[in-house]
Amino acid sequence: MLVAMVSGACAEEPVSFRADIAPLLQRRCATCHGEENAKGRYRLDSFANLSKAGESDQPPVVPGKPRESEIYRLLTEPDATDRMPQKADALPSQEIALVARWIAEGAIYDGGSARRPLVELARDSMLRPAPEHYTRPAPVTALAFSPDGAQLAVSGYYEVTIWNAADGSLARRIGGLPERITALAWHAGRNVLAVAGGSPSQWGSVALVEPSAESRVRFLCDLADTALSVAFSPDGSRIVTGGADRTIRLFDTASGKQQRVVRQHADWVQSVAFSPDGARIVSASRDRTVRIFDAATGELEKTYSGHEVPVVAALFVTSNTVLSLGRGKIAHLWEAASAKDSKTTIVFGSDVQQIAASPFGVIAGGVDHCVRVYRTSDRAELFALAGHGDVVQALAVAPSGDTFASGSAEGVVCVWNLACETWAMRFTARP
Repeated sequence: MLVAMVSGACAEEPVSFRADIAPLLQRRCATCHGEENAKGRYRLDSFANLSKAGESDQPPVVPGKPRESEIYRLLTEPDATDRMPQKADALPSQEIALVARWIAEGAIYDGGSARRPLVELARDSMLRPAPEHYTRPAPVTALAFSPDGAQLAVSGYYEVTIWNAADGSLARRIGGLPERITALAWHAGRNVLAVAGGSPSQWGSVALVEPSAESRVRFLCDLADTALSVAFSPDGSRIVTGGADRTIRLFDTASGKQQRVVRQHADWVQSVAFSPDGARIVSASRDRTVRIFDAATGELEKTYSGHEVPVVAALFVTSNTVLSLGRGKIAHLWEAASAKDSKTTIVFGSDVQQIAASPFGVIAGGVDHCVRVYRTSDRAELFALAGHGDVVQALAVAPSGDTFASGSAEGVVCVWNLACETWAMRFTARP
């Protein structure tokens, strides 16, 4: 079998660790063999670690000899209880053949420093050019207004598109970004856009982009899974992000350096937000909790456990009032100081995907294709706005507060002005 796997290798391009093996290992193995969860005392989160034996004391890779390499042996182990990956299907034969070829060809490393994280190497294979033309509109999963409210950043495939809010015309395209864009935030005082996204279960990142003609992209981190949410602090000096890797991360905006990693959630961190005074951070997780942290120290202050379902989003309505949305159509309003189970709820008109706070009240985007606005004081519905033909997945409020935008799964963006009780601009975000 092994002969068949590696025969013909000389007739093909040599296997690249950087381009071929690193993404494969990151996708299939990194979850169980990383810094936090090194099963069998074996890590493969970098080539340097991959080369060190685990508790079996057998060499993981013997250049030129797949059969003597512990990685290959465990990938092809007939007994499912001992095979890698455990509690999962065996790797496809073509992926095992690729690993065998790489070892047979000498297990050559071509990724720079041997200590370079595997997830960073995987980034190179995850980034692709954006489609020149979209055969169909991309679902709108993230929106952000420019500081002057004149432009709107919209998620795309491997890119963010910038549109003029007044007439719905395309201003520019910013490529070199993750496959899926999950969240956007535009700095309130500078022409800087924060972008969160990734490729599910493979790689994620947060990037800073200057939406100018050059559109330079600066990646702040490389994650083992998708970054799901991003927000600037009120003064713009810091960035917070939450992701499917269960972490909350804080960055300095000016330098881009990571300041802190918070590991308090047991599942995806689906949203993060600063309080209006910048003193605290609220996070919502699929683990059914909402947590409040000191923004300066990262210390956990309070945990709200009033939801009995995964929590989709949470935000500060005031510096001491939190609105959190559980999966479905019910949101809770509660005091951050006590984090007691709330009896104050907003029951939306349909299941809700996204919420936002505005001077009008709470805005909710629903699966019934409507955008609804609710008064915070008595939770009464003020408006039900129609303009979408599919699930509303993204919301953004303009800095002035008098306009907001919504985006849906069919790729339509609506810019709303409640003085008219209808959309002021509607366009399909399809380059």
